[in-house]
Amino acid sequence: MLGSRSVGSPRRLVGPAMPVAAAATALLVLAGCGDGPVDAAAPAASDPATFGRDRAALVLTAFDQADSAASVAGDVEALRTQEVSPSLDLSIAAVRRATYNKRPQPSFQHLNPAFAVPPGDPACFLATATLRLAGSELAPTDVSQFVLDADGQWKLSHNIQVTQPSLVVARSIDGRPATEGGEALDETSRRALAAEVFARSIGSTTSNRALVASSPLLDGQFAGGWEVYGQQLAGVGATVRRTMDRAEWSDCAVAVPTGTLTFLTIHATDTLSPAPDGPATVTMVPQSPDLIATGHRAPVSGKSIRVTRVETFLLLVPAQVTGASVLGLNDTALTVTAA
Repeated sequence: MLGSRSVGSPRRLVGPAMPVAAAATALLVLAGCGDGPVDAAAPAASDPATFGRDRAALVLTAFDQADSAASVAGDVEALRTQEVSPSLDLSIAAVRRATYNKRPQPSFQHLNPAFAVPPGDPACFLATATLRLAGSELAPTDVSQFVLDADGQWKLSHNIQVTQPSLVVARSIDGRPATEGGEALDETSRRALAAEVFARSIGSTTSNRALVASSPLLDGQFAGGWEVYGQQLAGVGATVRRTMDRAEWSDCAVAVPTGTLTFLTIHATDTLSPAPDGPATVTMVPQSPDLIATGHRAPVSGKSIRVTRVETFLLLVPAQVTGASVLGLNDTALTVTAA
């Protein structure tokens, strides 16, 4: 789905609503033009040998029509027919935020799309386009991955809006053959990059900070939001610790002149606990962004609270691996459980 998704610094809180350095960004997906409805399953059912840019454009158009309508209506079941995780997780959280704020999400359309499609019989492809949001003068650019699901339909799996300096890189995928299988980078590089991206997202680093280039988005907005969150928790007698559970790489990647463009997904867990000199329990109030994203309407209290979350990053990884750039990111809570 495309809808308002949390982009930037983590926006969670315990106690009063917390000011965040990052802004929530409207994430949407691909589009095309097309005057009438398009069967989203049709491109997958066609001769796979002919799958290329034209077929990818049909998939994008079909998705755009169906997912935009589902986003505006806040129809989670309809979104499930168009998206899979991690994109679906972000879209469901966006529906919950829109419901909480009593403000429907805008319709959207993607214009002037460009594609990177693997040769042969692909099970994934990449697309980038300019996003037109109803009622907004903003026209962000996003990069998305579509995958062929087990039900034979193409569905959105990843969608990230890129920062302004990254527009040229995003558009450079146009017409380039994508690779699939999640192995564009070797295992050693994948592990090291995931560890460093996660460490930097919480204001830390591994033994090799040079792996990921410094950026206002990752080191300022995202890590800065995490620091503010910890300070706010300390103010109400609580602490938080974040751990990485696992990292996943997108099925498709594409080699562009400056490196390899690929998605990284990190699954993490926040553990909230009372400070040593704090109260016996820790509490999240209903206004907490994480409670809103997970659909809770009442406070959650316990000796500790666990918040599982998913974070997605669009990376440009140079041939020498070091100096990888974070071009965009998303983050949302998935579950909140008290112990």
